Amino acid sequence: MTPWIEAAFAKYAWIWIGLTFGLAAKYALLIKKGVKVRPSLLMADILLLPMVGLIAYWLVTQFGVSGEAAALVSAGATIGAERVVKLYTERFMRQVEAITLRDLSREVTESKGELRNAVQTELSAKRLAGQPED
Repeated sequence: MTPWIEAAFAKYAWIWIGLTFGLAAKYALLIKKGVKVRPSLLMADILLLPMVGLIAYWLVTQFGVSGEAAALVSAGATIGAERVVKLYTERFMRQVEAITLRDLSREVTESKGELRNAVQTELSAKRLAGQPED
């Protein structure tokens, strides 16, 4: 092996081992909960894995750990990332629902006002014309 590959393996191998075990542990927890593992779920996690790898690398660097400790930190980041993504997704959906309800409420209020003005205009026109009101 070339020195560059050996250096990369020495530096990042434990992080990749931790990411692999963390992903396996995450799916073990999902299966234990009774969640059916679908290919789309696996694909989403694989797409998130590089970001989780960056987070794990940052944590390992900040804590100054190496070896098995780096693998444990990486595995923890992998399992914890799912929780963070779920938390932010739920928060985002709540904000979207709140904005949608607020906009809907405003539109209903405006529609009521327009309807009230139209009815009043019609009643005023009937009064001016001398027609009896219904």
